[in-house]
Amino acid sequence: MSLASALQIPYREARTGFWGEQTSTLNWCEEDYNITYYCAEAVNTATNLVFMWLGFKGLQNVISYSHDSAFILAFLGYIVVGLGSMAFHASLKYSMQLADELPMIYTVCIMSYIAFSYGKSPKVKASIAVALVGIACFISVYYLYAKDPVFHQVAYGLLTLSSTIRGFYVTEVDVKSALRKRVPEEVDQRMHQIRTLAVSGIVMFLAGFFIWNMDNIFCHHLVHARNQIQLPWSVVLEGHGWWHILTGLAYHLILWRVWVNTCLNGKEQEFMLDWTPLRSIPQVLVREIESQAIAAQQQIGLVRTQLASKQREMRLAQLTRAEISALPPDTPIYEGVGKMFVSLPVPALQDKLGNQMKDMETEVESLGKRLHYLETTAKNSQEHIEKMLGGRS
Repeated sequence: MSLASALQIPYREARTGFWGEQTSTLNWCEEDYNITYYCAEAVNTATNLVFMWLGFKGLQNVISYSHDSAFILAFLGYIVVGLGSMAFHASLKYSMQLADELPMIYTVCIMSYIAFSYGKSPKVKASIAVALVGIACFISVYYLYAKDPVFHQVAYGLLTLSSTIRGFYVTEVDVKSALRKRVPEEVDQRMHQIRTLAVSGIVMFLAGFFIWNMDNIFCHHLVHARNQIQLPWSVVLEGHGWWHILTGLAYHLILWRVWVNTCLNGKEQEFMLDWTPLRSIPQVLVREIESQAIAAQQQIGLVRTQLASKQREMRLAQLTRAEISALPPDTPIYEGVGKMFVSLPVPALQDKLGNQMKDMETEVESLGKRLHYLETTAKNSQEHIEKMLGGRS
């Protein structure tokens, strides 16, 4: 018997659960309550944690580095979509379905406002805001009346497509032009970085959309396969869960817009895009690492000087103590105290020098640890800078 087969766990046979009968207009390929009595679609619920993690990560990034305040609303909407989706898939109730689907519209409207309003006059910005609020209200009212999921999906798709096309236009026209004026020697490198970030988000979104459709089309076959494979291995065949993960990772598209706005604001030298494709989550950070590396190098020089001085004092104390040890115990030795000289017995002076040496040894050890910390910080900062520069190429 293989390890995989030994760890197989069968699904629940009962298809009733804590939340009662389904009232939502949609149900997905994951069988209801087949894992736990308390959650209708456990995998589809759990995969929304990606929205929670990335949403809070993005929100922290925007607030910490004072990016445009509109992105706070965008990430809050992103988190609300995740929470609504969790509630919907856990309960399959119509009210929770609306808590999932309507925030999707509102969040993409926020992103559309960001895409279309940048650089416009206050009047034009207000007009765009009013228009998008009107669109969101119309979609909400009509969807509540018609209860047509296809209408919702088309509306969401068109809004996403329009804001993405606008984003590419701004990137290729406005951002490229601004970078050519400010940093002509870096324009190709920076544009490659921006395009890669945008394309990564789009590819992940489209991959999620493709898997979601395959999940719908081949649902019967997938259910049969999952029942044969059993838990926990069968969760990889939950296509709608992959839709959540991949559209969650389309978070790259929001960070793309954060970075585009940073460049449009002329702050591409103050900030940096910390991102290695396929290996990390993008963040737009203040260029603190370079200043930390410089400060660490300055501190290293100072600590090395202090360490060398203390080591010289220790050697001098050791030599003095060695010379005194060769003298008879009753030899008078004078020590300067202010403007006077005080006679000290040899043993007393030896004890005093011994105590001083212990104190200096403690200081030398402390300075050594401090030097090691600073050298490690400088090394890590340099490696991080090289890694980020590598991610830009």
